[in-house]
Amino acid sequence: MRLTMNISSPMTRRRALTCLATLPVALSVGCASGSPGPQDQNLRMLIPNTPGGGYDVTARTASRILENFRLSGPIEKFNVIGGGGSVALARLMRETGNEHLLAMVGVGVVGVAQVDGAPWGLSDATALARLVDEPEALVVRSNSPLNSVGALVDRWRTDPASVTVGAGSAIGGPDHIFALETARAAGIDPSALDIVSFDGAGDLLTAVLDGSVDVGIAGAGEYVEQIAGGSLRILAVSGDSGLDAPTLVDSGIDLAFTNWRGFVAPPDIPESTRDNLIDMLRQMHDTDEWHEALTRHRWTDSFLTGTDFAEFLAAADVRMTETLTGLGITR
Repeated sequence: MRLTMNISSPMTRRRALTCLATLPVALSVGCASGSPGPQDQNLRMLIPNTPGGGYDVTARTASRILENFRLSGPIEKFNVIGGGGSVALARLMRETGNEHLLAMVGVGVVGVAQVDGAPWGLSDATALARLVDEPEALVVRSNSPLNSVGALVDRWRTDPASVTVGAGSAIGGPDHIFALETARAAGIDPSALDIVSFDGAGDLLTAVLDGSVDVGIAGAGEYVEQIAGGSLRILAVSGDSGLDAPTLVDSGIDLAFTNWRGFVAPPDIPESTRDNLIDMLRQMHDTDEWHEALTRHRWTDSFLTGTDFAEFLAAADVRMTETLTGLGITR
């Protein structure tokens, strides 16, 4: 298996927010007393990977709503590129105790940390909120000779290395793992695949369009515009997506697969700050605008906060270890 890393670059308002827009800035989010809330802070938002990918779109959508409803002050967004999220995670871990930093994360950050043998895992961060789930999609350029998942599987069976698969995540990320799981579910040896990994869906898009890769794998909602415009086609999605596309199960492959995204903070921030940040995200989640974004981007609402999210992250670490071991991916 050739693995290449390319790093080239309904609704009424659910909660009244009027008090937050009109009370003095000295009060924290939720109109509660205690430690400074997000409205008092110059929050910064760390986004793994390149602009235009799933992490980036999710984070910037949340940031825009937070700012528009005055749930926060202006938020500085910055992308940390490299390693499919491992560089971003390292940056986050080195910001221990920083009350002014949020990071967008997902299942890919869990995987790349383990593949890289990092001294920390995502569960070491301060869990704030899981926001969305999103299925994966197998996409091709509009003039590709591959017209179905069946055609892809036939090519794999004849010569797996003849199909270059582009994954919009690093080795151990969701797109990479989904490629291997799809092959395994179709009875193909995953180690025989030719996979090129990109540092985000933005970089992968160029490779799919110019024919550098035969098939691209990314979140189902990441290329909606290109699909609607006719430059890309979907062969299949890994679960319910709201798109006019068959699932893998519809195509005869018994596999369902979902990615998730959410926010964490650095380790060891004060509990009161964590609670304020969670409340800020909860109020963002309760807006009509966020639920409209869920529909627009084909995201599934999977909101989970605090201790429940922390337990989810700990379990995700264990599941990822088992998955990587089963696929023969080692540190």
